[in-house]
Amino acid sequence: MTNSDLFPHGGMAQDGAQNTGGHPIIDVTMQNFIEEVVEGSKSHAVIVQFWAPWCGPCKQLGPVLEAEVASQSKVKMVRVNIDENQEIAAQLRVQSVPTIYAFVNGQPVDGFTGNQPGSMVKEFVSKVASLAPGAPDIAPLLAAGEQALSDNDGAGAMAAFQQAMAEVPESLESLAGLIKAMVLLGDLENAKEIIDALEEEQLEKPFLREAQAAVELALKTGETAGDIAPLEAAVSADENDLTARYDLAMAYFAAGRKEDAMAQLLESIRQDRDFNEAQAKTQLLEFFEAIGVGDPLVMKARRKLSSYLFS
Repeated sequence: MTNSDLFPHGGMAQDGAQNTGGHPIIDVTMQNFIEEVVEGSKSHAVIVQFWAPWCGPCKQLGPVLEAEVASQSKVKMVRVNIDENQEIAAQLRVQSVPTIYAFVNGQPVDGFTGNQPGSMVKEFVSKVASLAPGAPDIAPLLAAGEQALSDNDGAGAMAAFQQAMAEVPESLESLAGLIKAMVLLGDLENAKEIIDALEEEQLEKPFLREAQAAVELALKTGETAGDIAPLEAAVSADENDLTARYDLAMAYFAAGRKEDAMAQLLESIRQDRDFNEAQAKTQLLEFFEAIGVGDPLVMKARRKLSSYLFS
């Protein structure tokens, strides 16, 4: 597919630029498609989002896609409003929105249609980043860091995220992982300093919201959690002692036993969802945010929570 095949008639519209979530998003038209996408993709990968103002799934996918692109230094994102640029959509055979194309070295290399889970979007953007001209691929380091966090290996997570930041200093995803690693290692003071220094628009990124929640929750559990053994004995002596269950959940979480912590709160909700102004549910949702909504343990706990709330 050549440039002339894509755009034989040239273009007329003015381009506009806006700032979305701290990452510059270019609105592409027939006039600037060649410059921004085809030629632009010779120096960095370009992800093109075809969207429309009336498209609900576009509004859901857009922020997720932008957040993933923001973590990659050699990937740029542009948007095409199909209502205003029907010729581009027709020439690229876009039949529905959202549709996503990735361009590298002047050619489309990958894409997908429809709203997709965050894990799939992350994988897509990482793959595109690995194809970008001269781009450092930090995806394996990020994956290693996330796995270390899941394994409660703070030192391993710290090493992986520090290396990722050394290669791509502007990666906010690496920074978020670094903050979580600091929380796991108990370095809450410095983790909080980093969070406090971030701009509001940066904290709107899902992964940085998770890091912020992890810091806040670690500070909270540090204040409220007690020794595990006596709390386990209290719950064992009286399974209906929901206050003891709550305290045990907080102690488990402080000790890095996330699954056990969520299990205690789920049992409390099963027994009495409204106890102490729905304290267990509120705390469980805080756990979800701090751990990350895409974590397998969170997804499992969320399914069980739904079964308790809607049974």
